Amino acid sequence: MANKPAVSSDLTQPEDWNADDQNLLSATLSATPAQRMAWLEEALRVAYASGALKPRRLIEKEEWEGMSSSPR
Repeated sequence: MANKPAVSSDLTQPEDWNADDQNLLSATLSATPAQRMAWLEEALRVAYASGALKPRRLIEKEEWEGMSSSPR
């Protein structure tokens, strides 16, 4: 049985996690908000470039306000 890797967070992981999984989790949890935003922006660029996401049309301020004031 392999030794369980040291855990740097309070989260518990299954014993079969390998070092790569642990390193990825640690890097993800230690990312700053700016790093997370940069990752999200890059992921969106890739998604739009690959066609996985289609561009949405922007709505005008008046249209947005009209949607929020309508009864539900």
